[in-house]
Amino acid sequence: MNDYGNKEVLSKNIKKWMEIKGVDRMAVADATGISYTTISDWINGKNYPYIDKIEVLANFFGCTKADLIEDIHDGRLDQMKKDVVRVPLLGKVPAGMPFEAIEDMYTVDYEEIPSDWVKGNKQYFALRVQGDSMEPEYPDGSVVVFLKTEDCQSGQDCCVMVNGDDATFKRVTKKEDGIVLTPLNLDNSTGYLPTKYTAKDIFENNIHILGVAKKLTKYINQ
Repeated sequence: MNDYGNKEVLSKNIKKWMEIKGVDRMAVADATGISYTTISDWINGKNYPYIDKIEVLANFFGCTKADLIEDIHDGRLDQMKKDVVRVPLLGKVPAGMPFEAIEDMYTVDYEEIPSDWVKGNKQYFALRVQGDSMEPEYPDGSVVVFLKTEDCQSGQDCCVMVNGDDATFKRVTKKEDGIVLTPLNLDNSTGYLPTKYTAKDIFENNIHILGVAKKLTKYINQ
């Protein structure tokens, strides 16, 4: 019997990719639009999906369809796990808290980045984009991984703490007397326009950089 149609092989590979991605069944269901019960049946080896659903899973996991339906013996999946590290996907970033506490309290999921990125003790976090102010480069619903840093270069896209509210994601332009936060989409639905903050504003409102955008992950809506 070939691997195609082998429920046990598919079950093993889905479990392996869930482990690599650091997600549970509910996360797979939410991201793919496939019901939790259906995914559970595949994982438990009760049923086998149609090819279009295998493609949906492959898109989510970032692998090929063959990686899901073929019995892989060469250690390729184990090696992939070693080559990536998980970073926290934060639900929100409240002001006035140490970042370690934020990660503990507000981590809702995880994203993977190449292990080479963390050399030199670099740290990362991820946030899900809400709204259209940074489109088309950063679509609504996509996830952005940020390099954790307190400074940036002018023109970089950053996660910024403003006025003690949740973090905002905008392009930062440095000026002699302050910074300007600019949406990439000036016709955004919230009406947010480029906003300048003077050095006094920055001090009085505790405005500071939390991270610089490093990687964009786009989820496919099914």
